[in-house]
Amino acid sequence: MTYFKIFLLFLSLVAQPLLGSEQSGLFTVDMNKLFRSSDFGKKIISANNKARLELQNENEELESELLSEEKELSEQRKILSLEDFRPKALEFDKKVSIIRTEQSAKEENLKNKARKQESEFYKRIYPLLYEILLDRGGLVLVDQRNVILWDTKVDITDDAIRLINQVLGNSIQTN
Repeated sequence: MTYFKIFLLFLSLVAQPLLGSEQSGLFTVDMNKLFRSSDFGKKIISANNKARLELQNENEELESELLSEEKELSEQRKILSLEDFRPKALEFDKKVSIIRTEQSAKEENLKNKARKQESEFYKRIYPLLYEILLDRGGLVLVDQRNVILWDTKVDITDDAIRLINQVLGNSIQTN
């Protein structure tokens, strides 16, 4: 909370001399909208959604196979002795455990890949945001999540999306 108060003090000091002039040195941007609305961000989101759907379909297929196996094992339980059934049941439990572990690892890998791609997105757009800030004579660019009120004249989000689309398009490698 102390950092936030210091940040607000800093903003008030930077913005105070600029309030009397036509041009502000402080600009805002909606970072979430940049990611969701730029072609570059949309490609990342689409690829990650596709990968998540493929994993979900794989999980459903595995679940169906395991349920079928479990049903078959339950039928065998009725006709096999305990000595013959127990190893089959233990083998099935081991198989289920391995599959769960593998699928959890795949899910974690997908999450990590998505985080990495989002980080790459922001790393690649920061120079473009800086370019817009300099072109407008700005001194400070603030994510709108950290601002309570602002005049829409200082919002560069739409201009940033146009520049990102123009310069980067959907160029990120999602494989």
